[in-house]
Amino acid sequence: YHGYNDIEGRWKSKNPHRTEYVWQVIDTVGGSDQHGSHLRKTNEKKKPPPGNMEIIKGSAYGAFSRAFIEFVHTSPIAKELLDWSRDTYSPDEHYWATLNYNTHLHTPGGYKAKSDPANWTARFVNWGESNCYGRIIRGICVFGTVDLPTLFNRRELFANKFHLNADPIAYQCLEELIINKSKLDLPLNDATFYRRMPFLLPS
Repeated sequence: YHGYNDIEGRWKSKNPHRTEYVWQVIDTVGGSDQHGSHLRKTNEKKKPPPGNMEIIKGSAYGAFSRAFIEFVHTSPIAKELLDWSRDTYSPDEHYWATLNYNTHLHTPGGYKAKSDPANWTARFVNWGESNCYGRIIRGICVFGTVDLPTLFNRRELFANKFHLNADPIAYQCLEELIINKSKLDLPLNDATFYRRMPFLLPS
């Protein structure tokens, strides 16, 4: 991707209650001395995010350039956003996207347009929106062997998720396919699709 990041981000879809209020971790004690915790939203409003940033809804997963990772580790503004996010709900779902889509930060490999990209290739997830032939756990399809034809035709780099104790054959078959493609040095089936990813096109 010539140094660009493939990070999911949505300007239009937002969850303000996740980032505009302080969230607390509440420890709970269940039966048989079982300990757990849950998040609780408080009525305390948070200060605005640092650096005049707009919080962007995204995903915990992405394909990051090396320069972006170095920016995350060394940039003061990236560290400020991380500290600011500590008492938000699920900060991993806005941290990467916020750094990537706020153009005034000049983030390495960042997205330049002010519109929602149509495609991301970092990860494929079946949220139960289409047929799942494995099993659905917490709203996510754990892929099974019958899902393999669908997975073969996906363009994403990773698929989420597999459980070896649920259907190890599905995982092993997909792993074998990837190994065989690597050994045979097969070309991409649709290289044009990747060349036309929105972050590679002029904004």
